[in-house]
Amino acid sequence: MLKFARAAFLVFAVLVAGATHARAESIGPNCGTCQGSIYTLENLGMVGDIYGLDGNPFDTYQFRLTIDATNYNGGGAAIDEVAVKVASSANKATIVSAPGGASLWQVVPGGLNADGCSGSGSGFECAEWTLTTLSAAVVPGTIWSWTFNIDVSSPLFSFDSANPDLLPSIKVRYVDDAGNKVGALVSEKVPEPTTLGLMAVGLGLAAARRRRA
Repeated sequence: MLKFARAAFLVFAVLVAGATHARAESIGPNCGTCQGSIYTLENLGMVGDIYGLDGNPFDTYQFRLTIDATNYNGGGAAIDEVAVKVASSANKATIVSAPGGASLWQVVPGGLNADGCSGSGSGFECAEWTLTTLSAAVVPGTIWSWTFNIDVSSPLFSFDSANPDLLPSIKVRYVDDAGNKVGALVSEKVPEPTTLGLMAVGLGLAAARRRRA
């Protein structure tokens, strides 16, 4: 009984840590489309829950995409659009913070292609720069971040590195001064966050010890 209590306490401590801040591993700078930049997607935890017009519940999670463009080598002048996918389907998203201010970006449901936010692609939420001048997410040599509140209508991806279909995705478009895409469209899966991995291990240990008891 004491062993189980200790295991339960361990799980509780890990859950508390994960609820406040789940740190993701970074990808880049040498992944397929990274172009010298480093990309990190963080699950900052649940920030609320709402009910949609159909009466179905949606949990709201906060995610932050950080791009370290210090060594970006793709030839672009700025980032004008980014997209994230953290579940197979999402109800909507809002921008909490972004380069230059959240008010200068708008969310378009759907993914991102060479022409910009596409409006299609289940689960994706895309943020696009709204001004004609590219004065916010200038590259290279800068670290930028976008924070989203995302209402998910399906379970969050489990970040299971053994199953690529369960990994969240990011997309990023680099452009020149005229707003034309430069280089490859960044399209990458995000690896397993350290904290969420520890949560899974802790829950597994607790379940195993309970069975033994």
